Amino acid sequence: MGQQQLLLILVGVIIVGLSIVLVVKLFDVNSLEANRDAVYIDTVSLVANAQHYYQLPRMLSGGGGSFVGYTLPVELAQNENGAYTVSNVTASSITITGVGNEQDPDGRSYQITTIATPTSIQSSTSVLQ
Repeated sequence: MGQQQLLLILVGVIIVGLSIVLVVKLFDVNSLEANRDAVYIDTVSLVANAQHYYQLPRMLSGGGGSFVGYTLPVELAQNENGAYTVSNVTASSITITGVGNEQDPDGRSYQITTIATPTSIQSSTSVLQ
């Protein structure tokens, strides 16, 4: 083979190698964002469960107009997306926090904090170091 042909083969191998690295990097980014979205959906679903508890009368094992006494069902406290906790429970509001299972190359993951009242939901996203 001539020098020109060897040079073309070398350039082709370099381009393929760089393409593979780029695809792997994009997959990691998309995987992390998909996990963030899934944890967000899970926290909103858990808040809906807490709001149902709030509205349910005490004689039917509900809160009777209060979030006090609400606990996460054991089977919903952790899933393939992340782990969830309840905090700051008052009669009129509740906070549910979810931490995603996916981590970026630096070991950081997303945390979604959702605060609910009987008629509203507010979420915020932060990155854990």
